[in-house]
Amino acid sequence: MVFPKDELVPAFAFYLVSDEGEPSMRLVDVPDVDAAKTWAMDAIRSASLHTIRFWDGVRAIEVKRPAIRQPRKKPSDAEERGKRMIAMKAKGMKQREIAAAFGISIGRVRDVMAREELRAREEAIQTNRAALSGRANNVLQHLVIEPEADLGERDRLLPERVATLTRRKIMSVGNSGKVTLAEIEAWLWERGRCLSPDI
Repeated sequence: MVFPKDELVPAFAFYLVSDEGEPSMRLVDVPDVDAAKTWAMDAIRSASLHTIRFWDGVRAIEVKRPAIRQPRKKPSDAEERGKRMIAMKAKGMKQREIAAAFGISIGRVRDVMAREELRAREEAIQTNRAALSGRANNVLQHLVIEPEADLGERDRLLPERVATLTRRKIMSVGNSGKVTLAEIEAWLWERGRCLSPDI
């Protein structure tokens, strides 16, 4: 980076903690805290580092590689039922035949198919939100203000808004715990962001 001589660029002291070997320190000139967080994330990705702590002269900020996201549990039969019903309808079966195959009423078939079609439409529009579990979505709904009417725009801005949250703020919401926090951190990491430091 090249900066004009009269412009002061803050220097951040980085403490690198690797998975194997000795920790090291490095002094890096970057324009602000956000650039320092970005530098730390890039360094973690490119090297076998687990955590980077940096000091901005006032506070120590930690950026660490989140735990590997566990794959979601295999969907239950009830979750797959709507997809199977839609596939049967696509093959030309009538709702009466689908109801008989599942042993439920025609009205219930309509309800299950409508809910599955709505879920598929929402997932197509809100790809970021669809990657989170229901619990993580509920926690974020309590914390993130989304004034936009357009669902696609809300979804596009969601990672940026979640990155402004802190671990403490997420943990303060009822029904949030370590698993939900780890899921949100991993989800943000996949989108090139990390949570803000607790001050």
